[in-house]
Amino acid sequence: MAVKFTYKEAVEKVMSLADFERSRSAPEHSSFHLERMSLLFEKHDNVHLITPSIHIAGTNGKGSVSVMIAAALSEAGYLTGLYTSPHLHSVRERIRLNGVSVSEKVFADLVSKTWTEVRNVSNLGGYGGVTTFELVTLLAIIYFAEQEVDLQVVEVGLGGRLDSTNLVKTEISVITPIGLDHTETLGDTIPKIAREKAGIIKAEVPVIVAPQNPEARKVIGQVANNKRAKLIDVSEECTWMADNKHFSRQKVNVKTKQQEYKFELALGGSHQAQNSATSIVALEQLSNKGYDIFDSPDILSNAWVKLDWPGRMEHIKFNDKRILLDGAHNELAIEQLVSSIIRTHRKTIIVFGSLLGHQLNPMMGLLKKLGAELVIVKSRHPKALGCLEIEKVAQKVGINILGSRETVSSGIKLAIKAATKQEEILVTGSFSVVAEAREYILGINPELYTNIRIVEKPGI
Repeated sequence: MAVKFTYKEAVEKVMSLADFERSRSAPEHSSFHLERMSLLFEKHDNVHLITPSIHIAGTNGKGSVSVMIAAALSEAGYLTGLYTSPHLHSVRERIRLNGVSVSEKVFADLVSKTWTEVRNVSNLGGYGGVTTFELVTLLAIIYFAEQEVDLQVVEVGLGGRLDSTNLVKTEISVITPIGLDHTETLGDTIPKIAREKAGIIKAEVPVIVAPQNPEARKVIGQVANNKRAKLIDVSEECTWMADNKHFSRQKVNVKTKQQEYKFELALGGSHQAQNSATSIVALEQLSNKGYDIFDSPDILSNAWVKLDWPGRMEHIKFNDKRILLDGAHNELAIEQLVSSIIRTHRKTIIVFGSLLGHQLNPMMGLLKKLGAELVIVKSRHPKALGCLEIEKVAQKVGINILGSRETVSSGIKLAIKAATKQEEILVTGSFSVVAEAREYILGINPELYTNIRIVEKPGI
């Protein structure tokens, strides 16, 4: 009989597994394979083959595209599961049903009934210890199947080809823009990374491809051709325009070969307008496969005007200061963020912290364009870079450093004290920094994984 865990106990069990998201050493590619995940699913009646999936990979925008597609499907009347990562304040955020996070009780029940097989696969399966991400993936897929969802939107965790999600029953695949990130694991060139991302393409299953670097687009095309998968290129399929007068929301016009769409999007930035175009092309492909999505002309407006996707171009007023929170954490994302800020001509103080495994030099070079002072912070994430390491790079590119603080909250306090009425405070560099900023500003009590074990070997 399965042991019944409390929610706290369940979270402790999940976070006690090998956790590559929080490991300070980048996992070798050999650390990733699908055999262990396949065995986990097999032990749970091949639950991954029940629900049709929209499977989404990419370097940037895959979370936003996932949320947009899921919201539109829910608005169209489909019971929709959404699986994303990372989370900001609670692991439950990763598993959502029609936009609502799984409850503490349900999460605890899911861990309780799977834990025995998780231990068996870890210790007796012959493929090493189950990871945190693998278990949460299993929990999500089981939960969606139990709720008998119509569709599940599944965001890749890392890469694609060997990601734990790459066993789901795919209805369509989506690949968002690809750039250099997680190079220690995925490869140090765009073509190498693109090949890993393109690993989600399934034989004869349509793949929607967002505007890409030419090198990435070439690789994706080759893989799609080899798999006989129809490739739908967003840049060829449609055009889009956006009114960016309001920084945290925008009016967007997308014109595809099938239809013209006008809607308000509760996410700012030109890159989010592009993400909406990618989402629309994906939704049209689902419509072509028989899903009734666009019966009402207001589907997108109703769904996307109320999107809840914090930490992405999010504005909060605090102590009479305007604070912009954005989890940009690689060169491409920082470039998009800087471009959006420059268009507003707003003066800025930057609060910045980063994690190991991301390209610090190009990010600092781009942030210098804002001509802003920098407050360097360190989040509590185990992979957080030390302030001194960031300081060296900032000094090298010529950014004026206002100060360094060992916590995010103390860094925000410094920025607030220094900012004039005309200056906005930008908090960026990683989602962990953004999460801790939101906790301080909004008084959110986060889950603290004080018992976390960074396990790099089999067994639990």
